[in-house]
Amino acid sequence: MRIVYLEPFEGGSHAAFTERLTEGVAADWCRLTLPGRHWKWRMRGSAAYFAQAHLRSFDGADLLFASSYVPLAELVGLVPALRDTPRVLYFHENQLTYPNREARARDHHFGFTQLVSALAAHECWFNSDFNRTSFLEAGAALLARMPDAHPPGFVEAIAAKSRVMPVLIRTPPWVEVEPDGGAPIVLWNHRWEHDKDPETFFEALEIVAARGVPFRLAVAGTRNTSAPPVFERARHALRDHLVHFGPADRATYEQLLRRADLAVSTARHEFFGIAMLEATHFGACPLVPDDLAYPELFDAQYRYPRGALVEALVARLTQRAPLRADRRAITAPFGPPLARRYAAELDRVRLEA
Repeated sequence: MRIVYLEPFEGGSHAAFTERLTEGVAADWCRLTLPGRHWKWRMRGSAAYFAQAHLRSFDGADLLFASSYVPLAELVGLVPALRDTPRVLYFHENQLTYPNREARARDHHFGFTQLVSALAAHECWFNSDFNRTSFLEAGAALLARMPDAHPPGFVEAIAAKSRVMPVLIRTPPWVEVEPDGGAPIVLWNHRWEHDKDPETFFEALEIVAARGVPFRLAVAGTRNTSAPPVFERARHALRDHLVHFGPADRATYEQLLRRADLAVSTARHEFFGIAMLEATHFGACPLVPDDLAYPELFDAQYRYPRGALVEALVARLTQRAPLRADRRAITAPFGPPLARRYAAELDRVRLEA
């Protein structure tokens, strides 16, 4: 089966997904990607770019697999060969509910582009039910605000062809590391951006430190040029607890995961949760908010109510039982079994569309 794979924003989790999908599913993949930057321009201009720069690549495709950053309806209009090609639109996130910085109003044009793209797809795959449900609910609310000419059955048509297909993650063999006898290592391994709410994370740790609860701190993740200033403040305020601070290459990152005792999320946006699953796979105890996509991934024992992070941290950092454990049963469904499911579902779409 020849599959044309389109990703206009090939960076971070999107790039990791590209690699795992195209390596994990046997097919003749034609990967057409653009670097993960200038996301607004990608959503506006990628259809015209792919249609002009790679027109012949779409000939003879058995299936098109496109990220939701692709304005799919425009692409189908520009590339006649795609008219009868089965098309899957994959949602890593959705622009109808992605959180804004407080001072910025939401630009609904991007979310509406995704709604129209969803209409142009044969199937829409979401990485979590939270992503799917929030997109459909916000889409219905947005259309209800329009003055007239509401397209009949718009959101219902998208819902009928939507399903949840989680993200493939790496599930390397288990390698246990002997404890070094030091205080538990608390890990932050998220993007250094506002939607991950680093302010709440570091504020809670400063309170825990002031109470005299021992811990060490490893701060990794992807840092952008405009990282929130709280990171530098925390680097100074928590300097006596630090064992790592800053981005890390893959080998160093996995070593941190093998040492971490407690991996924490304070995210205000999480449509899936790759970072937390990775830390869990390597043995860290996850601690996540009791909302967003997290209830789909983690049992209640690993979740805390919003506003109760300090208490949750103290409880875990002072418990008698070791925090680290073999938790591969949590992550196993997102490895090879999921790759086999992707292969079967892609073949089904090819035959049914």
